[in-house]
Amino acid sequence: MEAYPAHYVEHQLPLVVLSGLGEREDVSPKMSELPRQESGSRITTASAVCDDSRAGHLLDQLFLLDGTNRHWNSTSLPGPPGQLMYKMKAIGRTYTLPPRKAAPLPQSPNIETFSNPQSNQHRSVELHSPLSPLSPGSPIYPDGIFTPLWFAKHQQQVPAVFIAFFRISAEDGASQNEQIQIDINAIRSSLSRSGFKTKFAAVLLSDKSILHAPELEDKISSIRRATMLDSKTGLFFMPPMSSQAEIATFAQSMFTTLQPLVLEYYRDLTKHCRRKKARGNTSTFMSSPSDGGQHTLSTPGWNARYEIKQGVFAEFRQEMDVAERHYSAAIEELFGSEGVFETTVSWSPKWDHARILCDTLAIRVIRCQLWLGINAGAAIFWLKYKYRMRDLIDRRGKGSQNYGWDAWESRWAEIMAQLIQHAALPSLQPISEHRTEDFSELSLVHLYAPPDKSVSTSERLLPFNLLHHPGYWLRLAFQWARDRHRKALTIPEEDRIPPGQSPASTVAHRVKNYDTYLVPEPHEESPLAESYRVDHVSLLETLVNKACHEFLSRGQVRFSEKLRFDLAQQVAFAGQQDRAIDILLPLWEAASWRNDSWKLPFYTLLTLLHDCAVHMGNGEIAIVTAWELLGTGSTNLPMINMEMSDYLTRSGLMFDKLVIAIENKERIGPIGVQFAFSNKDTNVSEPLECFLILTSCAGKDTAPITISQVQLSFSNSRNIIISHTSVEAEGSEEGTISHLSGTLGINQDALNANLRLHPRETRVYSFTLTFRDADVVRMQRASLLIDNERYRLKHTFSDEEMLRSTAIYMDCHGVMERKLLQHRESTAVTIFPKPPKMDIILHGLRKEYYVNEQIQIDVEFCNKEAEASIPTAMVFVSSQPEQTLVVRWCSTDGTDTVLHLNSLQNDASYKAVLEISAARFASNLTVDIQVNYTLESDAETPLSKTCSFEVTVLDPFLTKFDVGPLVHDEPWPSYFNIDITNSHEAIEGIPQKWSLRCQLTSSACDPMILHSMRLVTENVENEPILKFFDPPHIEGESLAPGKTMQNSFDFLTQKSSLDDRRPLAVNLLLQVTWSRNFEDREITTNVQIPRITLPSLEPRVLCTTKESNCQTGEVLLQYYLENPSMHFLTFALTMEASEAFAFSGPKYRTLSLAPLSRLQVDYHILLHDSEETKPDRNGRSVIWPVLQVVDSYYHKQLKVNPAGPGLLAGDKLGLGILIQN
Repeated sequence: MEAYPAHYVEHQLPLVVLSGLGEREDVSPKMSELPRQESGSRITTASAVCDDSRAGHLLDQLFLLDGTNRHWNSTSLPGPPGQLMYKMKAIGRTYTLPPRKAAPLPQSPNIETFSNPQSNQHRSVELHSPLSPLSPGSPIYPDGIFTPLWFAKHQQQVPAVFIAFFRISAEDGASQNEQIQIDINAIRSSLSRSGFKTKFAAVLLSDKSILHAPELEDKISSIRRATMLDSKTGLFFMPPMSSQAEIATFAQSMFTTLQPLVLEYYRDLTKHCRRKKARGNTSTFMSSPSDGGQHTLSTPGWNARYEIKQGVFAEFRQEMDVAERHYSAAIEELFGSEGVFETTVSWSPKWDHARILCDTLAIRVIRCQLWLGINAGAAIFWLKYKYRMRDLIDRRGKGSQNYGWDAWESRWAEIMAQLIQHAALPSLQPISEHRTEDFSELSLVHLYAPPDKSVSTSERLLPFNLLHHPGYWLRLAFQWARDRHRKALTIPEEDRIPPGQSPASTVAHRVKNYDTYLVPEPHEESPLAESYRVDHVSLLETLVNKACHEFLSRGQVRFSEKLRFDLAQQVAFAGQQDRAIDILLPLWEAASWRNDSWKLPFYTLLTLLHDCAVHMGNGEIAIVTAWELLGTGSTNLPMINMEMSDYLTRSGLMFDKLVIAIENKERIGPIGVQFAFSNKDTNVSEPLECFLILTSCAGKDTAPITISQVQLSFSNSRNIIISHTSVEAEGSEEGTISHLSGTLGINQDALNANLRLHPRETRVYSFTLTFRDADVVRMQRASLLIDNERYRLKHTFSDEEMLRSTAIYMDCHGVMERKLLQHRESTAVTIFPKPPKMDIILHGLRKEYYVNEQIQIDVEFCNKEAEASIPTAMVFVSSQPEQTLVVRWCSTDGTDTVLHLNSLQNDASYKAVLEISAARFASNLTVDIQVNYTLESDAETPLSKTCSFEVTVLDPFLTKFDVGPLVHDEPWPSYFNIDITNSHEAIEGIPQKWSLRCQLTSSACDPMILHSMRLVTENVENEPILKFFDPPHIEGESLAPGKTMQNSFDFLTQKSSLDDRRPLAVNLLLQVTWSRNFEDREITTNVQIPRITLPSLEPRVLCTTKESNCQTGEVLLQYYLENPSMHFLTFALTMEASEAFAFSGPKYRTLSLAPLSRLQVDYHILLHDSEETKPDRNGRSVIWPVLQVVDSYYHKQLKVNPAGPGLLAGDKLGLGILIQN
C-alpha cells in the first residue's frame, strides 16, 4: 500500500488531543505532508504544563489506548469489549485548528457596484471548505473528487475530543482557581469560533484526595459553575494514585464516559453530510475572472464524494458494516455509466487520480470485510474488482498487455497480503518459531480461513474464492512482478530513450501505448544507459522473502523452495549469475527434491546452478553439479560423450587442481554403492565372504566413469582399499562379477580390480575377510575416489539404507544370478568368540527334589579340544523365592564354589560331585556351572563354557489335620475335698486328653519309604504341661504317589493352676522320617501344623461307646458332662426316641454340676430290625441317637463330642454310632 497516499489507506481512529501533559513528538511521516495552518482558530492557555511523574504515568496509560499500531480487527481493541480505539496526540498549551471555510476571493470595485449597491449583494457567494471542489484555492478545484488532505484534516488536525489537564491543589489561592476557569472558558470559546463541533473535557490533577483536603470540593464546584461543564462527562477529578493499575483504571473509566460523546460527534458529521447530499444540487461556487469555462464536478462525482465521507465517519465510529456499504456505493458511482471513468479520457491526470481513489476505496472495502469476518466475501470482492478494473483498462485505458498493468496486478496482490497481515485473523496465524520443527503442530494451521456464516454450507466455493494466508497473495504478486520484468526487458529501444532525445512522434506513440499508472516511464522502467532504472530483481527478491516467510511458518517448505528457484531463474535471466548462485546454493544444499527423488525439478535446479557456475568460473560448484547431473540419469547433459576433465577444459574453466569431498546425504552421484556380508554371523578366525556392488546410473550416451579407488571403512577401525587396474575385460549392462583373489588377513588391506563402469553397468566384487576379535562389525562408510589432473573428488556413502544390499550375486556358468539374503542387516556381522569344546555332563540329576533333602549331582568335565587345557569350574545357584543355600564341590581340589583342575588332556575327563544344601521350603533353583579354561598353547586367549539347568524343590507331603477331645481316665479334683498337703509347686490344673487326626498324602512322583512319624512341640503359650503318648508304628511302610495315610496322635494338656482360665494355644510340628528306598539316607521333613487353640473354661459333653452284649447287639453309651468352671451349673438332659433303636436310661433328667466336676450318664441301646439299621456290605450299621444337653441358666445347648472309637461326627444328624453286626 506504499504506492498510494498514506492518508488514503490508513485506518481511521478518533483523534483525541491531550493538552497540558507535555508534548510527545509524532514520529509518523504523515505529519510532514500537512500544510501550515495560518488562518485557523488558535487555542492558547496560560496554565502551567503538568510535568510531574504522575502526569507522565497518566500520559503513558492514555497512549496505551492508542490503536495506531494495533491490528485491524475488533479483538485487538484495548480495554473492555466494545471500547473504541483512538489516535492520541499530546500537545503543550497551544494548538491551531484548520480553517473550516475558505477565505473569500478579493473583488475590485467598479462603476456598477457604486451605481447599484444591491447587485453587490446578489454577487456575494457562499463560502465552502478549503478542500472542497467549489473553492478555487482547493487542490481539487474545480472538478476533482477527493484529496488526501481531507483525510489528514480529520485524522491529524480536527479532534473529536479536546482534553485539557490542569493541576489543582488545596494550598493554591483563588488566583490559581480563577486561572483554570479562564483557560477552560478560553478553550471552549476557541472551539466554538472554529466552527467544529469538537467535544471538550477537563481533568483536574490533585496532590490530595477530597477526604484529606475537603476544601478541594468547594474549588471543584466553583470551577464547574464558572465553566458550565457537566460533572459527569465534562469535568474529571483525579486524586493521587499509588499504582499503575489505578491510573490505568482511571484512564479506561474516563474514555468509557467520553465514548458516547465521540460517537455523537461523528454522527453529527454524518448527518450534516447526508443533508448536503439530499439537496440534490450543488451550491454556487466562488469564481474568479480567469476561470473561464471550467467544468464543475458531476452529480456522480458529488454522490461519490458524500458516500466516501459517510464511510469515513462510520469507520471513525468503527461501524465497519456501514462504512463498507458507503465505500461500495462510492465505487459504483465511479464505475457508473456517468461516472468519472466513463466521462474522462485516460491520458488526463484526473483519470489517474480517480484510479488512485477507486483503488483506495476498494482497499477500505476489503479492510471492513476482514474486520467483520467476511473472509470469503473479501477474497471474492478482490477478484471481482480486479476483473472489473481490467475490463475498464481494456475498454477505456491503454490496455492490460503492458508492464503497467502487470505492476498493478502485483501491487493489488501484495496489498491483499498486507491487509490480511494487518487484520491478524486467528484462523490464519502461523505457528510460533520455536514450534516450527514440531510437525504435529502443523495440523492446527489453516492454509485458508474458513468461509463466513453468510456463505451457505451447501454452496461449494472455488479454491480461489477462499481467503488464503498472505503467502498465497505474495506468490501471486511475485508472478505478476516477474511478468512485469519480462515485459520491461522487451520494450523496444526507441521507447527506452529519454523524451528529450526522442522525436515528438515517438513520444506521442509512447504516451498512447504505455500505461504509467504508479510506475515509471518506459525510458526509466528499462533504460538503455546504466542510469536510474527500476531494480526489478530487488523487488522480486523482497516479495519472495516475504512469501517464503509465510510459507515456512506454516510448514509449506515446497512452496518456499519453488519460489526461491523461480527467483533464481529470473535473476539469472537478468544476467546476474553471481546473485543467482547465492539464491540457489541454499536450495541445492538442502533440497527436498533430491531427498524425495523429484528428478525433473531437481534436474532443472542443477542445470541452472551449473550454468551459472560455469559462467562465473566457479570450478568446485561446476564439478559437483556436473557429478550430480550425471546421477540424474538424463541424456540431455552438456558433458555427453566426453570425460569430465575434458568437458571442464572445453568449457573454459581454468583453475588449480581442486580437492572436493561430498557426502551421500548431501549429494547424489552416478555411482551407487552397496555392500553385503554373506552371513549374519561368523566366528573368530573363520573366513567370511563379502560383496561390493557398484552400479552406474548415468545416461546411455555418457562416457564411462573410472573410479581411482574404493575405500571401505568398518566399525573395528579396519579399512579396505580397492584400487583401479585395467586387467579385466570390459563389462556389460547385465553385470560382471569379479572375484578378488586371496583372503584379506589381519594385516592385508589392499586389493586391485577394474573400476571402470560404463553407463547402466553393474559390477560385483567378492572377497573374503577374517576377524580376530569377537564383536559386532558394521560397514560404516564407503568412499569413491576419482583422481585426475583437474580435480580430486571423494564421494562418501555412510547411510546404512543406501549401503545395505538385500541380495548377493553368484556366477552361474558365466551368468550373474541374484540370491536374496535371509537377514536384513546385510552391512553388519556378529563375530562370535571361538566356540569352546569343553563338555559338561550331568549324572544322576533327578526330576524333582524335596524340602529338607540334600541335593547331590555328579558332574563330568570332558576336554574335546585338540590339546590339553587348564580349566576352572565355578557354580552359581539362585533361588526363587529367595533363600540361602550352601553350595560346594565335594572334591579334594575344590573349595566352596570353585573347582581348580590342574590340566586336562585331550579327550580326558574329570568327575566331581556338586552338593547343594537342603532347601527349607518349596522353590525353583537355577544352577549355572561355568568352566573357564585356556589352552596350553595359547594362554592369552580365554575360553568359556556354561551349563545351566533348573532344579525343582517341592513339598513331599500334603496334610490335613483335625483335633478332637478324648476322655481322660484320671479322676477330677473334688471341689469339696481340698488337699492341703500339696506344695506350691504341685500341678493343680485339670488334665485334658486330645486326639490329633492326620491325613498324609504323598505329592512325590516316586514311592517313598516311611520310617517314623511323631509330634514335636514348636511353641506353647502360657507354659502348660504337654505330654505326648506313643505315636503309631509305621516303620517300613511304603507310600505310593498320590496315596493317603491316616494316623492319630494323642496328647495330654494340663495347666499348672486352676486359676489360669486362659485358652491354650499350641504350635506343633509333625516330623516325618522317610527315604526314597531302603538303601538311601533317611530324610526328616518337618510339616507345619496349623496353630491349635484349646478352650479350658467352657463346659463340654463327651461320648464314648462300648459293646456290652455281642449276641443281642446291645451297646453302652457313656456321656461325660464336664464343668471346668468355678460356678454351679444345671443341665437338662433329654434323649429323643427313635424307630431305629430302643434305649434304657432316663428320657429326661436334670443334673447339677459342682465347680470343677465331671459326671457320667449311661444309656443302653438296643437296635431294632428296620430299614435304617440294615447293615452295609461290611456288616456295619450306623444309628444316630440324639441327646440334648441344655444349660438351664443360659438356655444354651451343648454339642456332644465323640471321645472314643466307634463314633462318627455328622454335621446335621449329630453323633453317629458305628455298630459291627
